Amino acid sequence: MRVFSFLFVLVLVSGTAFGQFKTPEATKEGFAKKYPKAGSVKWKSAKDGIYTVDFSQDSEKITASFDSSGGWVQSEVKIGEEGLPAGVKQAIKKDYSDFEVDWVKKLSSPNIPVAYRVALDQDGYTVRVNFSPEGKVLDKEEERD
Repeated sequence: MRVFSFLFVLVLVSGTAFGQFKTPEATKEGFAKKYPKAGSVKWKSAKDGIYTVDFSQDSEKITASFDSSGGWVQSEVKIGEEGLPAGVKQAIKKDYSDFEVDWVKKLSSPNIPVAYRVALDQDGYTVRVNFSPEGKVLDKEEERD
């Protein structure tokens, strides 16, 4: 019984230790420089040297990613369908008229200042499309449930 208890505690402690990560100071500094008015900051994950943070600024909930040297990688804000530009709405109406809009995000990165990621569903089939503000398809992922 003692061995079982010891192993249980060991697994619990090791799981807690491996589940945590430390955000580099340079990453935090890069974030503070890019988003000086950020509130409710919560660093939530790290993968392959990219650190993700959730926060609020100007009444928006934002998720952003930064690299270990503090370089900004990407930001996204969940928006409503009504926030899409006319060009994106027209592209959806033309090419995805039988789909239902599940969610919409406004994306930005150093290479693409503004893009819109739209998840579209149709009977167990999901398409996530990145559009330019004019409605041009930049990238597309398809998935069957």
